[in-house]
Amino acid sequence: MPFISLRTKWIAAFVFLVLVPVLGASLYTYREIETVLHRQVETSATERLHQINLNIERKLQIMMNATSSLAIDENVKRMLVNPPVTERQMLDNSQAMDKKFLEMSTAIASDGMDFSVFDNFGTLYTNWGRTPGTTDAIKDTEWFRRTVQENGYMVWTLNHASLTSSGKQRLISVSMVVRDESNRSIGQLVISEPTREYLDILQSGDPSITGYGLLIGPGDEVLTRSPEDTLPLYNSLRSEIDRSADGTASIESNGQNYVLSTYSLPMTGWRIVQIVPHSAIFQEIDTIRTVSVTIFSVSMAVFLGVILFLSNMFTKPLRKLRNVMKLVEKGKLDVKVDIRTRDEVGLLGQTFNKMLNRLQGHIDREIVLERHREQAKLEALQAQINPHFLHNTLNTIRWMSIMAGTRSITEMLLSLGHLLDMSIHRGQDKITLQEELNNVRSFMTIQRYRFGDHVTVIEQLDERTLEALVPKLSLQPLVENVYLHASFQEGKGEMLIRSLVLPTGDLRLEIVDNGLEINKEKFQDIMDIIGKEERSSTFSRVGLINVHKRVRMMYGSEYGLQLHRSEQEGRTYVTITLPLQREEEHLENRSG
Repeated sequence: MPFISLRTKWIAAFVFLVLVPVLGASLYTYREIETVLHRQVETSATERLHQINLNIERKLQIMMNATSSLAIDENVKRMLVNPPVTERQMLDNSQAMDKKFLEMSTAIASDGMDFSVFDNFGTLYTNWGRTPGTTDAIKDTEWFRRTVQENGYMVWTLNHASLTSSGKQRLISVSMVVRDESNRSIGQLVISEPTREYLDILQSGDPSITGYGLLIGPGDEVLTRSPEDTLPLYNSLRSEIDRSADGTASIESNGQNYVLSTYSLPMTGWRIVQIVPHSAIFQEIDTIRTVSVTIFSVSMAVFLGVILFLSNMFTKPLRKLRNVMKLVEKGKLDVKVDIRTRDEVGLLGQTFNKMLNRLQGHIDREIVLERHREQAKLEALQAQINPHFLHNTLNTIRWMSIMAGTRSITEMLLSLGHLLDMSIHRGQDKITLQEELNNVRSFMTIQRYRFGDHVTVIEQLDERTLEALVPKLSLQPLVENVYLHASFQEGKGEMLIRSLVLPTGDLRLEIVDNGLEINKEKFQDIMDIIGKEERSSTFSRVGLINVHKRVRMMYGSEYGLQLHRSEQEGRTYVTITLPLQREEEHLENRSG
């Protein structure tokens, strides 16, 4: 199983044994209370919606009663059958009709109703002011034409323009044809009421609850207070509304829940629709839930804080010990456990510190031994010299002593003595570049006597580099490699020895020759040997790989030797990259 800390176990025990049971009981109690409250609030909303339906039906019933009262009144029928001929008759009829309208407004209808009665001869009686042309305008309306077509049946019109002016309040009207005892049409009557009163009823109830009330007529006739807000919602729920029976139900649309109440009006063929979002009905419950969740969350946060504090207090020493162990695992042994508790954990920390001290001592001794072994390796590498070179040189000196004068013998002996002295002297692994160049010049003196003066040597040396420290016998093997492996055209051999300071501050030593292209397989073999840092029996031990390994052992893997052949230039480049050091800096580093 994966590692589980004591702190995690402590917290898990509190969470599963205390927090989870308390949370479960609280959620169960809350859900039950919320269910009861939802049921009560929904019932209350249903009762309120039912009351709205009854109020609208009552107002429509009043309009219907007023219509029936006018239609059966004998005086009204008499005035419609006998139109006024003189102005006196017109005045008498108007006064009688006004009295009837006032009687109806007092006994049956309300003051806000408009009464209009037409006879078949063009006479209009109303309780509202009219202007010339009003009669013709009313008779041209769609609802008036439907009234004539129904020929005695009541025609209900929802939300039509005012009878007097299009700028006034829109109306709800009931109209019908008035008949005499022989069932002949003798006129028409219209009773209208402003839609404002119906809109007030549709929106009545708790003002804190946002709902949408609609009075829906045949076709696309809809009466509502805010059409721009209500009609899009009604259109999205229209299929549900058309399918629903009268009553109250919960529906869902576009991820939102609504309480839908519908009520049909048989007398008009209209439907009353109330749409109330759940969020509006249960707003107070949601507020209670938010407060409860907030209080519970704060309590749980405090409770968890106490648990974390206690667990941290109990497990902090162990975590300190664990962190130090991780550092030791990464190789850092110069650390110490700071646990001052007087218990088992404190005793364990003291024992661990003693163990680290003993381990550090063993490692320090191993480091000293390793340094001695590396120094021995370096000295062994520096002591290596090419026995073939010594043998060939001595043979050359022997033959030259027979065939030539003493001057050449003296020069070769001096050069060879200088090289042997530098090779045998082991107390110093680094020398200045100037000293190393002297070694190279001594070596080339011997080579000229051995092979002839067919290679021109050019030196391009940066004055700043002459006092820089380089590994002893680092350039001589590179120059020897040119003589051993480069093939020059007669009289055209050229070798360039160059030193420069790189922009990075490092020192670069470079040997460039224009020898003919060597065997590509042999060239690749050399590069593979340098890249893999392996020895090869094909080359001398004091060769390129020797120099490469010594440089990397002294300065690190980012330094070393590189070999490059440029076919376009016909040149071979052998470079050594070293850190730029001088004698005083080297002494300070060794003393430090």
